[in-house]
Amino acid sequence: MDTRWAIFGTGGISAKFVSGLRHAKGAKPQLVVSRSAESGRRFAQAFGIPEVAEGYDSVTAASPFDVAYIATPPSEHARHAIACIEAGKAVLIEKPFASSVAEARRIADAARAQGVFCMEAMWTRFNPAARRLRDLIRDGAIGEVRQAHGAFCFTNKPDAANTSFDPQRGGGALAQLGVYPISLLHWLFGAPEGVEAFGRIGDTGVEEDAAISLRFAGGAVATVNTSLRALGDNGLRIGGTHGSIAFEGPIFRPYGVRVQRMAPRRKGSDTGLGRKALLREQGLPQKLSQWHGLLTRSGKVDRQLFAGNGYHYQVEEVGRCLAAGLQESPEMTLADSIAVMETMDTVRERIGGQGK
Repeated sequence: MDTRWAIFGTGGISAKFVSGLRHAKGAKPQLVVSRSAESGRRFAQAFGIPEVAEGYDSVTAASPFDVAYIATPPSEHARHAIACIEAGKAVLIEKPFASSVAEARRIADAARAQGVFCMEAMWTRFNPAARRLRDLIRDGAIGEVRQAHGAFCFTNKPDAANTSFDPQRGGGALAQLGVYPISLLHWLFGAPEGVEAFGRIGDTGVEEDAAISLRFAGGAVATVNTSLRALGDNGLRIGGTHGSIAFEGPIFRPYGVRVQRMAPRRKGSDTGLGRKALLREQGLPQKLSQWHGLLTRSGKVDRQLFAGNGYHYQVEEVGRCLAAGLQESPEMTLADSIAVMETMDTVRERIGGQGK
């Protein structure tokens, strides 16, 4: 029998999720839950979902679904998730897991107390390219990891009516975008031991830009950039003693990895006065080097194309865990979601003390 899903919220992310759900094995959308019956019916009709419930407080143990996908604003995640958990329903909570670490702990405590499955919907952790990148790092493909950089930045017009710019609904660059690179770095290296950040608070009261530095237990350091007001490279790159590995495609939907290997150089006593060294600095060799750089890219690409829109991988992980009787996914544990929220709260504290 297919796992029946309830969709909490009818925004754009829910539309993407349901589109992906159709590619998942053993899962089907059964119910749309919305604060507005009209919005719920419109969403259900668009995707052929058979049932609609008005009001998020309408959920009971008898409600016709097995798992709730919580895609309401972050400020509402704890209330809606805990209501489902107390009704005995499994939950998949859209990132960010909550609007604060305190709320994250409340969700986790409720799930553990009720013995109900609960997971954050950080779908990129289940993307084939992300899993390949992690496997290559673990296999030592780039040697000892020393540095990492992740970014998720887009330019938007400030609009207090939009969740991204509304502090009361859990907006801000961190919650809407920065959670991607932060969570992926946690997944790869564990929770950071040190967190520093600079940023800018916008007129609506949310952090619109943030530059973050992280230090991990193994010695690796990382930088994260996120912004609601400026476009960034939106990639993920890991640097090691024997090369680097990076996503092909954007951090939010990668479709491969690029590995560039390089043996450590031995710094000698070259004065730069040798014939070859002087020749390299002439105009023609430099021009040829520039054209070569423009026309080619170094490194080997390992293609990891995803099926559908990629959202179904996390759905299948939920199904796998439920079939195995697990209350958490080993790939996205409750402790990890709490740790990510701790990092994000620390970043907000650092930025909040700087003013606009």
